[in-house]
Amino acid sequence: MILVTMLQHLKQSVTRHLQNSSNLLDPVKKSERRKFIMKKKSLVMLLTAAMMLTGLTACGKQNTSGSSESDSSEDKAVTIKLGFTHSNPDREVDDEVMYAETFKEYVESKCDSIKVELYPGSALGSQADTVGAVASGTVQMTIQNSSQLNNYDESSLIFGMPGIFTDIEETNKVVDSDWAEEILEDIAKNTGIRVLGNSCTGMRSFTCKGRELRTVEDAKGLTFRIPESAIYTEMVEAISANPVPMPSSEMYVAMQNGVVDGQENPIQNVVIDKTYEVQDWYVLDNHTPTVMSYMINDEFYNGLSENQKAVIDEANEEATKKARAVTEKLEASGIATLEENGMTVYIPTEEELKGWHDAYGPVCEKYMREEVGDELVDSLLDLLAEIRG
Repeated sequence: MILVTMLQHLKQSVTRHLQNSSNLLDPVKKSERRKFIMKKKSLVMLLTAAMMLTGLTACGKQNTSGSSESDSSEDKAVTIKLGFTHSNPDREVDDEVMYAETFKEYVESKCDSIKVELYPGSALGSQADTVGAVASGTVQMTIQNSSQLNNYDESSLIFGMPGIFTDIEETNKVVDSDWAEEILEDIAKNTGIRVLGNSCTGMRSFTCKGRELRTVEDAKGLTFRIPESAIYTEMVEAISANPVPMPSSEMYVAMQNGVVDGQENPIQNVVIDKTYEVQDWYVLDNHTPTVMSYMINDEFYNGLSENQKAVIDEANEEATKKARAVTEKLEASGIATLEENGMTVYIPTEEELKGWHDAYGPVCEKYMREEVGDELVDSLLDLLAEIRG
């Protein structure tokens, strides 16, 4: 409003001087005419500067009346509800919390028209419920295991194919690739869920209580909690164990009460969830990566201005980088933490590890080919060969 008032005064002043300019044409008044020209130039410069200031509006920046200060860059005010599972107060030891808080801080520092509300601890419902809410648009964003997309688009199964990924670094190269981007674009079109990005938070392995778990034969007859995803059911049945799909929010109590014998998760999740309090054995069979997906409602995203989209994309990139740094730190210290808390962490021999992978690898590959087709599976295998090569 101040700038608008300044413009009006400047415009009136210029007009007055222009009206008086005819009186300065007398040769006798050359000195006055020179002063007028200089003053006119100064007024034009001030007017130009003021116009430039009024045109420089931040992403969706609002004035006191609640309307955009520039019609050409008007951004409607929006709120992003971001729900996730973890609720650790220290983001330095929790990748989900690190992502969520970094994302919020970045967006709100760069764009006045976007507010981000965080809902940790499954406050918006179970993993499946929250993903469903994102698909319908009642919740704008969530952080969830990529397996939660399996029931919406079968091609997402490929990111969790057991028995073929080696480690975190290799998995991140896959999910960051152009190959993955094409798949994610199709998923957005088919499901209404846009994946801003993915991040591997560790290689999943089995835990149990009350018995040693070294070889695949030791798993026979055990009951394992698994994510609500068909590929995990195939994997657990392939080692002659019993899969029990359930939300991760119910997992701790289920193990505590003996409803299940164990579960499977990467090192950092076992630390974060304090699984060591209700489990005493952890075998690092590294059957498949945990890939966390940063999901946003596609219609909501496409309804944003180009400026707002750019801020969202930049925030995702920054938050992903910091979340991966947390994963790296927890992987380095996780085993020691678990052992300090009384858990046995067993690293299989090469022969034992082969036994695990031979048990579920071919079964899961066969299932994957039936579900998503040979072309997609072969393209992933080719990409992995290229990365390793």
